[in-house]
Amino acid sequence: FRLKDIGFVIKRLGKIFLDYLRSGVGLLFPRVCVVCGDVLVRGERFMCSGCLCRMPLNEGADEGADERMKEVLDAENLFWLFTYNRESDFHQLIYAIKYKSRRELGGWAGRMLGERIGTGHGIDCVIPVPLHPAREKERGFNQSLAIGTGIAGVLGVKIVPDVLERKENTRSQTGLSREERADNVMKAFRLTDPGRLRGCHVLLVDDVLTSGATTKACLAELRKIEGVRCSVACLGKAG
Repeated sequence: FRLKDIGFVIKRLGKIFLDYLRSGVGLLFPRVCVVCGDVLVRGERFMCSGCLCRMPLNEGADEGADERMKEVLDAENLFWLFTYNRESDFHQLIYAIKYKSRRELGGWAGRMLGERIGTGHGIDCVIPVPLHPAREKERGFNQSLAIGTGIAGVLGVKIVPDVLERKENTRSQTGLSREERADNVMKAFRLTDPGRLRGCHVLLVDDVLTSGATTKACLAELRKIEGVRCSVACLGKAG
């Protein structure tokens, strides 16, 4: 054998070994749908075809509610991927990203949303809703950053995670009334380097939009930046 032939054989055997290894791992630890738990087949990522087909996507049927929410938030645009309902199996998508440190899932879902947003809105950068450092250390990552990174990659814009920070480690918004949510986050955020975003159209990204209290508190800070324009994106929007 010539040296290059030996190299080819070694490379080929290595590929065969890796294929067998992946197959073995797949049998022991099969990939399952994040929504229904069924085993995924080749070509499916994170969610099975059946769940993708029945996902309650934003198809523009709730435009009146969206317009009212935009007025509440005073946002230029509001983008969201699917209707969020804690009684629906699809809340598992948010739960897995948020509490099971599924970074890749967050990026994948963010790219889905980014493709639906498109590039015709003049957005300059993506700002993820920040977590308090203690909460981020506890979870291991910021789910809004993972989602925002996916969106930014599709839109071809930069993600800026360090201009807005959470200064108060507030309690979870889950279970709070609308008024309690607003009070809980009223002064939770602050700007660190506003000059970087002067005159920019920013897209604020969070995982779920319910009452809008957290989003509104973030936007109140961002609007302190000279010439800033604000739009909002989230994976799930409460119906």
